[in-house]
Amino acid sequence: MASTSSTPAAVAAAASYFPPELIPEVASRLTSLQDFFALRNSCRAYRAALPLTPSNLASQAPLLLLLPHRDGASAELPALFHIGLRRRLRFRIPRTRQGDIILVFTLGCRVIICDDNPRDRSHPQLRMVHLLTGEETRLPGPAPVANLSRFVLSGDLLVTWSYFCNTIGFCRLGAAGWSVASIRGGYLLVGMICVKGTVYALASTGYHFYNPTYLLAAVKLSDSSSSVELEFLGEALSAQTLHLPVGTELGFKLAECRGEPILVVTMKINPGVYHVFRWKSGEAKWVRITSLDGCALFFAVPHFVGCLGPDHPGIRKDCIYVNNEGLWSEYSSVDGSFRRSDVVNPQGKILEGFSSSDWVFPSMC
Repeated sequence: MASTSSTPAAVAAAASYFPPELIPEVASRLTSLQDFFALRNSCRAYRAALPLTPSNLASQAPLLLLLPHRDGASAELPALFHIGLRRRLRFRIPRTRQGDIILVFTLGCRVIICDDNPRDRSHPQLRMVHLLTGEETRLPGPAPVANLSRFVLSGDLLVTWSYFCNTIGFCRLGAAGWSVASIRGGYLLVGMICVKGTVYALASTGYHFYNPTYLLAAVKLSDSSSSVELEFLGEALSAQTLHLPVGTELGFKLAECRGEPILVVTMKINPGVYHVFRWKSGEAKWVRITSLDGCALFFAVPHFVGCLGPDHPGIRKDCIYVNNEGLWSEYSSVDGSFRRSDVVNPQGKILEGFSSSDWVFPSMC
């Protein structure tokens, strides 16, 4: 009988082979980032076969980014909290200057970090960091607007704004500086989102307690202009135009779901009750819906953070997640059920030393 033998090179090649058809199956079973990176780190073949792509990370549930108290008294470090496993994951924010107060804003699986030193506010640092790869992009500083509320990323266009103000800062990634533009006509910003490359704003003509007026607008920005052009869509929003009870105190949250603008109206606070409206561009009006097509909307009060499709594990379909200071609530748009959870560590105690939290989505890489 003839004997067979394999060269070391052939054995290495066979060991490094990873059947492409198995990649989706393997990725779907890795529902923890720790498991995903442990497999990638086990050998070079897995690192090559399981790149950090949205499809390979589609099975990863959303995480909470927990931030220590800004007063500097907390000994805690930033942490990623896995809701399903009720476990804190190891995470390090890049080193900052001593004495800096860190402000963090999430963009999918990226974060914008603002290092603000109370003793030297003349040169605050802005950076965008990819939480999974550690890739860091230095942003122009200082921040273009005061009291930053949120950032919106549309392609390579980064937009920032402050709640109930009329100034927008924007720049292209890699640019040397920010452009600043103002909204004319007395309109104030309530929310901003990006949908299919278009930046939308929810604007108000001012706060009138008994008769608030809001409008949806597409935002037009130009490096050569110091003013913002708002292209208003549809009529002004009010309890009457949304067919809500007269006297309803409207609390609006602008969001997106499956490539369309979504409006979430807070009807009650405790327990939370929300009505959801979808923008129908063909009819130029808002229509009340009770289904999110199996998706889930995520908010870090009061701003929209992201939308996940029905295939993500660990989330309820047709649900609105609202996070506020370490507490998150889940509201079903289908049956109106509401439940609230608190962030706990493995010992079951409420986390101390943390002041705020935000949502992180590994699949949005």
